Amino acid sequence: MHNSLARFLAIPFSVRLAWTLWLVLAAAIGVRVAVSKPTSQTVLPIYLAAGERWLRGETLYGPAPGTDIYRNPPVIAAVFAALTVLPEKLAGLLVRGLGLALFLTGLRSVRRELLPDWGPSRVGWLFALAVVPAIPSCNNGQLNLLLAALALHGVASASAGRWSASAVAIGLAVWVKVYPLSLGLLVVLVAPRSYALKLAAVVMVGVALPFALDDAATVRTQYAEYVKYLRLDDRTHEDISRVPRDWTALPRRWLGWVSPEPVTKAVSLAVAAGLAVLIVSRRHRPLGESLLTALVGSHVWMTAFGPATEMNTYSLLAAVAPLVLLTPGLSRGCRVVAVVGYSLMALTVARGMFPNDSDFNVLGPQALGATLLAVAYVMRRNPASGGR
Repeated sequence: MHNSLARFLAIPFSVRLAWTLWLVLAAAIGVRVAVSKPTSQTVLPIYLAAGERWLRGETLYGPAPGTDIYRNPPVIAAVFAALTVLPEKLAGLLVRGLGLALFLTGLRSVRRELLPDWGPSRVGWLFALAVVPAIPSCNNGQLNLLLAALALHGVASASAGRWSASAVAIGLAVWVKVYPLSLGLLVVLVAPRSYALKLAAVVMVGVALPFALDDAATVRTQYAEYVKYLRLDDRTHEDISRVPRDWTALPRRWLGWVSPEPVTKAVSLAVAAGLAVLIVSRRHRPLGESLLTALVGSHVWMTAFGPATEMNTYSLLAAVAPLVLLTPGLSRGCRVVAVVGYSLMALTVARGMFPNDSDFNVLGPQALGATLLAVAYVMRRNPASGGR
């Protein structure tokens, strides 16, 4: 007993802290889901309702009484159809548990393949600081943590030269939401030529799978409605509780200027193009550095500059935010910028645990925080090569 305690205390404090925080989070969320109402603080009913509609051959993208609108591709509704046979609480635990397990194993893979020079203490802080941004999606069952996990596995596999596995991981993320394709396209810029074909094949399997599970005419209708929804999904002038929490929140709240949809889309495309130019301009650098830049850049784009960002969407940065904060080579100024960026995101999560949190998050702290993290990472003095 004494020897076991001595060995535990010999582990770096940050590692012990990370283990404790993740175990406490998993236990707290598990107990909350088990004892609360199935519809309390969760978006799972949206996914399960879509699964039930899929089974009945009904539209997926119309108003659903008692739940918000379903916003994922048809294949995810088909996946959740299989979970409708389970008790709702059990389904909620399975979805959260899968996302959590894949996230932690993905972060471990990134550490092994892309951050080989990081010592145990720094790695412990990476895992510990990832807890805070992960809380919202862990709590409400959104799939953002799963998306972050698949991205981590994708870049780690690419760094190890497992290009097929990388394409599968990132392609599966595209099954869940379209915008993770941004990461895949950035990886294409530094990957072997065959990678684009592999990624396209995985994406197309996700597009085709619903046709193998239901009547072709019904599935075509679902896709037509999904495309229509994507085209018309503009929340610019909705109630303040539903407007996007991307960069447009900053001028809206602080300057009283509402960005028109064409301007918002133009900025989004400009930032995406800038990321592509950045990756191409650094192709001569080690692969690991390019992959980390693609990971950070794509996730900041998906949140601060992507489509229909909500407060909980920033759980996508659960790994990226602490990774930037702890990256070696940041100048003192960049380190301060990164600390401010992470702190703004953490403060928003903390404020979200109390009533009327929208009064704070409409100020745009998360978008500003994500942008500051990206700036600090791009401006670092001595990029770590990492990976292979």
